[in-house]
Amino acid sequence: MPQTAAVGTGARIAAYRRLHRLTQQQLAAKAAVSYSLLVKVEQGRRPASGALIAAVARAMGVSVTTFTGQPYSADHAYDRLDGPLADLRASLDNFDLPLDELPVRVLSEIATDVHAVLAARRASGYAHIATMAPPLIDELVQVSQTATGHAAERAHAMLVHVYRSAYDVAYNLGLSDLVALLLSRMDYAATRSGDPYLMALYGYMRAYSTFTTGRLEVGQAIISRARETVEAGVRAGEVPALCSAGNLHLRAAMLATRQGDGDAARIQLAEARRLAGDLGREVTGAGGDGPHVQSFGPTNVAIHAAAIEMELGHHSRSLQLAREVRPPVGYFPDRLGHFHIDTARAQLWTGRTDAALASLLKARSVAPQQAKYHPSVRETVAGLVHTARRTPETLIGYATWCGAEI
Repeated sequence: MPQTAAVGTGARIAAYRRLHRLTQQQLAAKAAVSYSLLVKVEQGRRPASGALIAAVARAMGVSVTTFTGQPYSADHAYDRLDGPLADLRASLDNFDLPLDELPVRVLSEIATDVHAVLAARRASGYAHIATMAPPLIDELVQVSQTATGHAAERAHAMLVHVYRSAYDVAYNLGLSDLVALLLSRMDYAATRSGDPYLMALYGYMRAYSTFTTGRLEVGQAIISRARETVEAGVRAGEVPALCSAGNLHLRAAMLATRQGDGDAARIQLAEARRLAGDLGREVTGAGGDGPHVQSFGPTNVAIHAAAIEMELGHHSRSLQLAREVRPPVGYFPDRLGHFHIDTARAQLWTGRTDAALASLLKARSVAPQQAKYHPSVRETVAGLVHTARRTPETLIGYATWCGAEI
């Protein structure tokens, strides 16, 4: 990357723009973004939205993480993630070969640890996932390659969920190469699990990766294909199908939002809301719903409704919708953390700086590692520092903790 004195997102965009010999007007036209907004982002007077970052990254042929500054390598070392992440990479080398004398437990015992990994994912416990996943992957690969019939399929199904949990870690830490590798492993295991809903889950996660590459039209095609695999179950009113389809519609809505198509996003959101209404409750993916059913329900739809308006730049409308979100007791920490992070972004844009900092602190309280590593957190913190006449100690502490460039 070109060296600059300032290393915030706006400064990185400006440095790469100059490297590509583009004026601000030329980049704005090529990326189809507002010229005045691009100027303000480069100057650090406005935080960069995910849509703007994706657009300029696509226009200049680089990854989104080029501008967000990920991966945050120094923080990985500080949080003792380097060792577990190296172990995770090593565990992914084998996905289809049985190894001599590798001891394994019975699947019922392994399942307990898989559920613990799933719980850590819901809590955004990146360090816990990175530590638990490698030995579980080794063990489950061994079972999947030596067992037959239902036992082999069950091992593959468990692998999908461990890979998916590790994917969340890799994606949020900005490790794009690890994301791609985990996706390929998910694909392999899902096709051998005997569960069509796990193939839909793979499509859901694969489409997510296009947020980083900017290939949002590819993400939409992936979602359309995944929806076809669950359509029969939706018509039959099956809970796993309704949850899978609902999540796919929400993902399609966010993809359309990043494409700047608010009408298409709201159509997809309406479909998700209809499916949530058909369910009539929050499905948690636990208890009677089964451990492998995707969680879905009215709260998730409401959170996405606010996020869509925020991404589209309708910040007051986003905050209005955010006030209508009423999560049930014990709702998923990862979704709540993301909700508070998005709310903070909208509050910053509307000048409610004290409220924005309070929302970030809420995110930190429910999902600390997410609130530290999510790239928009650093953007929001930098924006708060930039607009503050007198920076409060709480904000300085948060900026220091999350590594924001101020």
